[in-house]
Amino acid sequence: MTIKELHNKLKEKGISEHQYFLHGLFGSTNDDEKIALTIKKGKFGIVYETYFRERGEKYSSIIFTTEKEACEYIYKKLAGNIG
Repeated sequence: MTIKELHNKLKEKGISEHQYFLHGLFGSTNDDEKIALTIKKGKFGIVYETYFRERGEKYSSIIFTTEKEACEYIYKKLAGNIG
């Protein structure tokens, strides 16, 4: 799954864009009080970081080496909250 595919799946599930931040490409325009995914340059290549930001602090930060794994994690976190 890519970031764009993740965004489309979240929209299909009816999850508001105000609940997530996907590297500034999709979702909210900022990562405050949201589940977020960012892409960064790591020591050995590109890494995908997922986290929740609250009051300027990052919590539950997890680093993934593939876009697919990071997107699946975010999807499960957000879609899993729907009954």
